[in-house]
Amino acid sequence: MINLNDPLIKRFIDNLHKAIERKSKNLSSSSYDDYIKENRIIKILCEDKTRGPRQCAAVMNARYKTDLDNEDVIRVLKANRLSYQDKRAELLNWAEEMIETFAKVLETQKPKDFDEFITIRNRAIRTNDYERYKIQERIASLMLYVKHPELDSGTDAEALEKFGNVYMKHFIYDVSDFLRNICSKSKSNAKGDKKDSQAEKIESLENMLNRSDMLLKDLQDEFDARIKQSHQDDLVEFFSRLNSEKYGCILDEVLNVRNGVRKLRKENVQLHPEIGGLFILIERLAQFIRDSEINPILKPGAVKDMRLDEVESCDYDGSPFLNTTEIKKVKVLSPGWVYKNKDVQISRPRLKEVAE
Repeated sequence: MINLNDPLIKRFIDNLHKAIERKSKNLSSSSYDDYIKENRIIKILCEDKTRGPRQCAAVMNARYKTDLDNEDVIRVLKANRLSYQDKRAELLNWAEEMIETFAKVLETQKPKDFDEFITIRNRAIRTNDYERYKIQERIASLMLYVKHPELDSGTDAEALEKFGNVYMKHFIYDVSDFLRNICSKSKSNAKGDKKDSQAEKIESLENMLNRSDMLLKDLQDEFDARIKQSHQDDLVEFFSRLNSEKYGCILDEVLNVRNGVRKLRKENVQLHPEIGGLFILIERLAQFIRDSEINPILKPGAVKDMRLDEVESCDYDGSPFLNTTEIKKVKVLSPGWVYKNKDVQISRPRLKEVAE
């Protein structure tokens, strides 16, 4: 139990408030509009990590008077590489464990518990392509006030919703510094020692200078990543339009025609010479799509048994599911397409229920 009457805890809460206040001054309204929606969805997941996109949308709409559906939530999850349920659960479990250890440090104020907190904080959760999740500290920061709202001075949790990955990362570093100070002061008080205040101020200023340098570097890296992301968004938009109904779902048709031609060739069917050039063009289009790292999600024409959670990210045509365990047989009308390592969706698969 966090003792809010402890003078060190009171100072800790005040330091948290000042850290958030300092970072908030550097924000512009255009930079945090998207973060607010994303962070609120993450907070809803922090409250209950078993929630799916549909449940998140329902809570968002009831709590914040929004008008989201499960597809809106899925887009947010995909944009932050949280669309895979097992990875999302791993990140939320890590953040929960870290905040539990954080509360333990505040309670005991022992250096050994602080060392355990740092060990957990530094544990890297890896993506499927083995990159460290940049959103780790963001989830932990939001989890902090979800699990311990008593630490909110009144505006901190709301202000934190405006922060992205970089500011959240440095907020967790601030939390770590404040925890270290509590443990060191508690240890000094137990020994009856008094640290020289001038030396303490110098150490604090040096830490702030080093942290400012790190923050500037991280902000530059984030800016470079946004530039790269804008190029990716342009590519995704191009292929999304190619596979829209307006242009006849060109990606689907290229895949269907290529597979059809290959089947005919395997059966030794002689193709008319006058249309041979058309099939060469189809093969080259298919190669261009592959080289652009655009890949189908499902196999066209396949018949599969699927549950509700599996069809939520697809366009499904059929009778409603009665519960989450019910299994329905569906046919893949359109495979759906993804970019690169399956984190960015170009188009959703289209499924139709197969009558038994």
